[in-house]
Amino acid sequence: MRVQRHLAGVIAGVTTLSVLGGCAAQQIQALEPKIELRNAAQQLADAQQTGFVLKVTGNPDDLVAAAGKEADAATVAQLFNSSITMTTDKGGAGEADDRSSLAVNVDGVTGTEIRFVDGALYLKAPVKDLAAKFGATPADIKELSGGAPGLDALLAGKWISVDTKQLPGAAAASAKPDAEQQKILAEVTASATNLLEGADVVRDSADDKHLIVTSSTAKGYAEAKRLATAVEPSLASEFPAAPEKDQPVVIDLWLDGGKFTAAEVNVLQFVEGAQGRVAARLEFTEGGAIDAPAGATAVDLSGLLGATGGTMPYLKDLRPVN
Repeated sequence: MRVQRHLAGVIAGVTTLSVLGGCAAQQIQALEPKIELRNAAQQLADAQQTGFVLKVTGNPDDLVAAAGKEADAATVAQLFNSSITMTTDKGGAGEADDRSSLAVNVDGVTGTEIRFVDGALYLKAPVKDLAAKFGATPADIKELSGGAPGLDALLAGKWISVDTKQLPGAAAASAKPDAEQQKILAEVTASATNLLEGADVVRDSADDKHLIVTSSTAKGYAEAKRLATAVEPSLASEFPAAPEKDQPVVIDLWLDGGKFTAAEVNVLQFVEGAQGRVAARLEFTEGGAIDAPAGATAVDLSGLLGATGGTMPYLKDLRPVN
């Protein structure tokens, strides 16, 4: 009898440990994707150079169908054939020498790029190619320059440079963030953390590099309001009403080797009755060094804007080309 009681006790103990172990394994399994996300986010924040490409993917016909009469198939096709590439380079220690680049592909026309390097803005664009795509004539292009040397260089597809101190709101264009920018960055980081903590994160059984994050419109709204109010308290009374219907919001993330490789949000999930998939997609890259382009033509904005109170006389009658 004593042996049987001991044996029963051992069996009960093993059973209890097995149940507790199973519960712990489930908790660890549920927690593990969130830990991976946090580590990847930290890696991205600490990276010396970063980059990403923003594009729209999926079926253009699905977007046209969801938008109804307001959609133009040709315009939607242009959207799917365009992209934005942004890169950052922290340079040395501190923020003063941080650099960034923004390159745009407009319906297959590449070559438009803006760089911020050491207090200067550099710009180039294939103006003639873009103008031709959207119906402008050579006369329209000539009128844009007004004979200004710097703008003539830009219209010729060459680099121009502008001292950011001459730009409106030059303080915001500074490479070194001020206290307000630091506050905004901290609040955005807090919002992302809050949304992650309250979300359901699971790993795709068919692809272990794919994580599916599910939150809700109610959580997203609450965090958006918190963020807006933290940045600008006066917005609290002006914030739009909460959505009447709470629904799941799904974000797809891909990681490889502890780093983010892509992120997608299916925009059709916000359109009631929509079918198919149209996603805003971020593809993360390693980035690279960002340097000031050689041979850029310096443009003095004071000479262009000063005499006309901030307007260019040769642009006063410019109208969009139909």
